[in-house]
Order: sequence, then C-alpha cells, then structure tokens
Amino acid sequence: MEATEHLFTSSQSRAEAERAEFERSHHTFRLIYAEAELAAPPGLEDVLRDMNRVVMGACQAGKTRAPTERALRALEELTQEGDPAAVRAKECLIRLRAAEAPLWNPRRGSPPPEYAEVIEALYAVPRLDRSQVRLLLENAAVPHEFERSPHDNVRGARQEWAQRRNTYRDARRELIAAAREAMSTDES
Repeated sequence: MEATEHLFTSSQSRAEAERAEFERSHHTFRLIYAEAELAAPPGLEDVLRDMNRVVMGACQAGKTRAPTERALRALEELTQEGDPAAVRAKECLIRLRAAEAPLWNPRRGSPPPEYAEVIEALYAVPRLDRSQVRLLLENAAVPHEFERSPHDNVRGARQEWAQRRNTYRDARRELIAAAREAMSTDES
C-alpha cells in the first residue's frame, strides 16, 4: 500500500524508480499472499481473499491513475511558479470543463473542436512532456466539481483509493486478530 501511495505522490523525475519499487513490492505481496493461503488456519480464507482483493484493487488504481495525478500536479506546480504557458493551459482546461465538453481520449480518433485551444495551450508548456500532455487531455473535460463517475477523474480516484486503503487496513486488523486467536496469542 505504501508503494502504491508513492506512485501517486512521487515527482515525475522519480516516477520510474517508484514504479520499479512498486513492482518489487507487488511481487513480494503476491509471494507472501500465496504463502499465507497455504498456511492459514481454517476460517481465515475469506479474510485473506478480501485483503488480496483490496490490495490488488489499490495496485490497479495506482498503476492506472497515478500518472495522471503526477501530470496534474506538474501543471499545478508550473502554474504556481508563474509559468505563463502553464497558467494559460490551466485556464483553458477550466473553461473546457465549465463548457461541459464531450469526453475525448487522445488515443481514439480526432478531437472535438472544443479541444483545439486546450491542445494548443498544453503543447505550448515547454516543461510538460508528451505523455503528461496526453494524460491531461484524457482528463481535460472531466468535471472535478460535479463528478459524473468517481472512476473517471483524479479526485474520484483519490477517494476510491482512500476507501480501499481503509478497507485494506480493516481486513489486515481482522486477519491479525484471527491469527492471534488461532495461535492463542490474543492480548485480551
């Protein structure tokens, strides 16, 4: 879970290192989970499955949503530094969302006409790389204030991730309590 969190919070320059650490942590978790499945006393199977489902869901969310989060943060940092191209790009994104433009994926088809100004503005920000621009365009028209679907935007992803993290913690506590009870090491 910590490795997943680092995917969201790392800077763009550390993204590859964090991704490699995430992959190592994910592999380690899978090995430990397999061992726990084999060694778990009766009654813990459901708790283990629930914990695995929550952790794997958080991992998937981290892999798919963290790059967009970093791209948004990079644009925000450039805006706070006063980069005029970044300020213009952010203003264009705000106008696009306010206009309730149709959602568009840069990987599929030509952009709707509403995107012309945003595309030009994002490509004019010299410190954003092409992958960041693509990610920003994928989420350009998604309204953050009035979420249509919590899975379609970063704020929803953060909320979903926090809920999964809390579910993971609850499942982990239940697993520890059940293990202590099974091994007669319960503190109560």
